[in-house]
Amino acid sequence: MKDDSLILKATGVDAGTFLQGQLACDTSVLASDRWTYSAYCTSQGNVLALLWVFPWTDGVLLRLPRATAPAFLAQIRKYIQDSDVHISETALHFGAFAGDNPSDEQRLIPADGKTLIGGVPGVIPYISAQPQADALPAETWYAARIRAGIPEIYADTAGQFTPVMLNLTALGAISPKKNGYIGNDAIARQPHKAHHHLATATASAPALASSERTLYAKGKVAGTLLDYGHDATGTILQAVIEDRYLGKALHLRDETHPLHFQRAATP
Repeated sequence: MKDDSLILKATGVDAGTFLQGQLACDTSVLASDRWTYSAYCTSQGNVLALLWVFPWTDGVLLRLPRATAPAFLAQIRKYIQDSDVHISETALHFGAFAGDNPSDEQRLIPADGKTLIGGVPGVIPYISAQPQADALPAETWYAARIRAGIPEIYADTAGQFTPVMLNLTALGAISPKKNGYIGNDAIARQPHKAHHHLATATASAPALASSERTLYAKGKVAGTLLDYGHDATGTILQAVIEDRYLGKALHLRDETHPLHFQRAATP
């Protein structure tokens, strides 16, 4: 279930225009030190990948889980055709430090050979050329991200959820004023009020033994587990839950501990 990050780089004369036509965010916001989240959707309007999009000196960086990258690259490269665009893997590292984020705004902050990522509450993500010895353990970073209301899409959840279910408009990963990107027409037809929402639950167990994702309430499917992490307070889980099961006792097929999910905080 867990996945390390991969940072891709889009380069070429047409890269900016190409990404504007592919991604659901408005890439024009990428000023010299500004960044944004973005959904990359199927033509049916479901989320194939959730990207962190950064302006860089010689292109645009796209961060996503490593296992999600093959499907994302296979899809987006279909549309390059004769455009002067190249999307390739980088050797850059993505991680997070403990501490209060130095900025409330989504901007990039140069700092001692690395770049800090502002605008993520309760933690300090970074990009660097080398691994950072004082970076948080991966699952502590996952817990901080979940508490901040930021979902993650992995290979086995790609294409299953609409942007509304994942609260992506509030996150800024969908531009309500933008047209023409992949999945735009389908998203415009989707109900603005979904019956499934991003939700979180806490558990005292230090780890989940389950490899299942489906959550049940008295034998009925109630939602899908997206992610989980661990920190000093315990385990926190993130899922997409049908509204009528919020606050009810849910469980994974091979787990006996009840989980009570509540709507995730708006970023």
